Amino acid sequence: MPQSASEGNGRLRRYTVPEGLSPEERFEHWRTWYGNAVETPMRLEKSANAAPVLFSPSAISFTGPGFSLIEMVNAPALGSWKSDPDTRDLRLAYFRKAPALTLDRDGAPEPVSTGAVKFVDTTLGGSFDAPEGFHALQINIDRSGLDLSDAALGSLLRLPDLAKHPIVGTFVVPALLSWKRPGIDREAPGTAEILRSMMATLVSSLLETPVDLEAQQPALRRAVKKYLDASFNNPELDVATVAERFNLSRRSLFYFFEKEEFHLGERIRALRTRKALELLLQADTQKLTYSDIAASSGFTNVQSMRRAVKEFTGMNVREIHRSETGVRVALQQLRESLIP
Repeated sequence: MPQSASEGNGRLRRYTVPEGLSPEERFEHWRTWYGNAVETPMRLEKSANAAPVLFSPSAISFTGPGFSLIEMVNAPALGSWKSDPDTRDLRLAYFRKAPALTLDRDGAPEPVSTGAVKFVDTTLGGSFDAPEGFHALQINIDRSGLDLSDAALGSLLRLPDLAKHPIVGTFVVPALLSWKRPGIDREAPGTAEILRSMMATLVSSLLETPVDLEAQQPALRRAVKKYLDASFNNPELDVATVAERFNLSRRSLFYFFEKEEFHLGERIRALRTRKALELLLQADTQKLTYSDIAASSGFTNVQSMRRAVKEFTGMNVREIHRSETGVRVALQQLRESLIP
């Protein structure tokens, strides 16, 4: 690939077809790269029913200890691969866009709809026909850490579309949509732990087997933190709401966060305080009232906001602008402590 980065035991790679090539040259460039880049060698040909669109595929991958994450925009093409019985990966694919995709696994073709989430088996030969291309994101994880028997693996591979499964919606799809961020190449060990935890939780649910709470912790904490980041300004958000959202008891949630700097309720309050401090520093230029700031930050009233600001900074709300430098230092520390 033209660009790559390697830090923290992780490697980030990107690929795009070079500019200035004819349509035939673009396809040949993609076919040559594709056949050598993917773990299971694939052969690409032009789809017989290919739509007349510009062939502009791209790919990005992140590889770390025992896992890889891949996002690929594959333009109109027919792909095929030979069986690879030695593969150790469990592969789960999210087909974000698949307008006319057919996936054939060991002679059993089936249409794949946009939004589908499916396990993909490369131990058997197969092919895909994508006359309009497709956009897919995939998790590959070494299944040796999941204690999967051949029979259990077969059960997973026979499952239909998993898009509506609650763990897929809560854990898997958000993880696949959020990993392409600056600095991800330095987070490989932590990402590996989260992905193993997430897949262990999903597999246990699908096979109806018990899941170890310790194994579930990393993925759950990550998912809850992302949910809180997006929802803290809802004044009705509390521990009970989070427990219901993730189908867990309050006791389990407290257990998952007991070793964190902020317990669950404390994290919600800290997120609201961070937002309040940011708005208080802008209050004069934006002509915001304390009531406006409290409501925008998720506090139910101004008094709650005042108490939280005092607790985190040691200052009253009216003192914020008189000690702006100190407040900005405290705010930056709070931001860093709230990184998921």
